[in-house]
Amino acid sequence: MRPSRKRLKIAAILLTVFALPSFGQNQDSAQTVEQLLNKAASELKLGPEAAKSTLNRLKGLEPTLTRLQRGEYLKLQSSSYAFRGMYRDQVETGKSALQFVEEPEQRAGVLYLLADGYASLGEYDNALQSMTESIQLLPKIVNLIPKVDVLQSAVALLESMGAYDEALEYAERLALLPDDGTGMALCFSVADKAEIAFARRDRDNAEAQLPKVVQYCDGGGFKVVTLSIRALDAVERLNSSNGSQALTESLSMLTELSKVNDRSDYDIRLADAIANRYLAMGQPAIAERYAARALQWTNSGSAIQLRQQTSVTMANVFQAEGKLEQALNYLNQSNKLWTTLLEDRTKKGLAYEHMKFRVQDQSMQLKLLGQINQLLTTERELQNRNKNILELLVVVTALLLTFASIWGFRTWRQKNDYRTYSQIDGLTKISNRTHFIACAHQAFRDARGNISIVLFDMDEFKLINDTYSHAAGDWVLKTVSSAISACLRSQDMFGRLGGEEFAICLPRTSEQEAMALAERCRSAIEGIDSTPSGHQFSLSASFGIAVRPPNGIAGFEEVLAAADRALYQAKHFGRNRIVAYGEVSGHVSQMA
Repeated sequence: MRPSRKRLKIAAILLTVFALPSFGQNQDSAQTVEQLLNKAASELKLGPEAAKSTLNRLKGLEPTLTRLQRGEYLKLQSSSYAFRGMYRDQVETGKSALQFVEEPEQRAGVLYLLADGYASLGEYDNALQSMTESIQLLPKIVNLIPKVDVLQSAVALLESMGAYDEALEYAERLALLPDDGTGMALCFSVADKAEIAFARRDRDNAEAQLPKVVQYCDGGGFKVVTLSIRALDAVERLNSSNGSQALTESLSMLTELSKVNDRSDYDIRLADAIANRYLAMGQPAIAERYAARALQWTNSGSAIQLRQQTSVTMANVFQAEGKLEQALNYLNQSNKLWTTLLEDRTKKGLAYEHMKFRVQDQSMQLKLLGQINQLLTTERELQNRNKNILELLVVVTALLLTFASIWGFRTWRQKNDYRTYSQIDGLTKISNRTHFIACAHQAFRDARGNISIVLFDMDEFKLINDTYSHAAGDWVLKTVSSAISACLRSQDMFGRLGGEEFAICLPRTSEQEAMALAERCRSAIEGIDSTPSGHQFSLSASFGIAVRPPNGIAGFEEVLAAADRALYQAKHFGRNRIVAYGEVSGHVSQMA
């Protein structure tokens, strides 16, 4: 399972607090509204509970506040909701605040809170729209902190959606901001680069950024950022090391991180990794303690992938302890969350592609408007110089129609290109996850015959990446995709779900036929010669199969989940094998 792509959310929210204007210091006990606002901003740096009383006092004074004061109060309240995970309240309060703040710097802070809240609610189109509006304010922003706020917001949102290249561009822009003496911009820049590298499993690049994170973030007083990145590093070392030193350091890291950033995504991932390490060491009782801790934290948040990941860990712990009923309950919970996670990833992908198309379309419209303005200027000049006005108007009109036709053609072509790009995986040139799932759903509408789903996952793929480089890993994915495509029939659908995981949809195909096809695919992968990659290594894959019988009531998601369970068993039984779940008819079938 791939790691969660999470953000330095708490640190980014703190930036919105730092960006609040200073209204003056508290001079006496009879605090003015300005002093209450200033006090609430300072208290929020310590956490939402510290500012609760002051914010309640400001709420009682809200009808008497000026427009500026009301905007600042609502922004502080929205930040408080963000800390507490009350995302709908965060969004609604942020929308209200936006009506009262007019300065670009303050609007940018509110737009960040809106983008963060929308993303947490899964409303990714709105999140990207808020992010785009804040980016457009950058040329009007003078002070450093709001600039950092805007760019950090863009990095956080794009990283959470898997748009790593675009997120990296904004991280680079952070590094180009002027230094204010604290190293704030450089701190967030190197921390973002490190987190993106961890998300991409580019450990070499991540380790190269770690000393810089310590240098710039600790030196500038942003210890919570350093601890968060070190937690990601600890997770990687726990997952790849069998030594006790990594475990000892991780336990100390979890204690330290919980003191400054309790129940963050980083705490959860580290506690989960510690649980898995104890499980690998044959100590399920200790593993259960940390797994339960991670699961409790995820249940209080909205990170679907972390909830699914921690549910799998709990299932493994209970299985190791012989508590099979509890293990099955968590495994079922994990499967349901996996379906939700797939839907969430699809929403993110569509929202991101929609944003790119909107940007392209707006750019084309601006270009056309510029051309039309230029033509209108030319028309006026010609009218002043030439007596034959009618002839000139005909010429100008013809030019306008020509440009409009060209623009219409180019827009039509761009839409067709967008349709193609949104369906094909850029590396393997087969269907991407979104297109495959859409085609599979369409195939499942035909109830007249069997329909089979085959999932397969490359064995020890991470070892190939770590040992021979990501270039070798990319070669494997492309070569395997080509080999499998040659084994399929014309009506079969083949797609990459992500990473090294692939899926095949076989319309009107029985379990026996699916098993035979899967065996051809397994043999084809096993027979791949790795010499063209420049390295010598063997390849294998594990396969899971599930079948919906004719007139079955099971939908695509249920059959996919059954195939995933079969794939899990194939991995569990030793890899490089095929396991069939059997027919899915709306009830749990026996494992074949």
